[in-house]
Amino acid sequence: MGASAALRRMMAQDPVLTACAVLSAIGIGAPLIVPPIRNAMNRPEVVPPPKLADVVEGMTGKPRNSG
Repeated sequence: MGASAALRRMMAQDPVLTACAVLSAIGIGAPLIVPPIRNAMNRPEVVPPPKLADVVEGMTGKPRNSG
């Protein structure tokens, strides 16, 4: 039995489990695939993360307390 036939059978029997397995495979594979693509695009390696306080302020809409 081929891989596509097994995937089709699994999708018919357990669609939620199959979707979880596919999403997990993407999540595990992304760190292996994305860096070479980023390097090929000549992107800068280091992107500074935003400050946590700025993220909280942006999500809540409330200005930070200065004090």
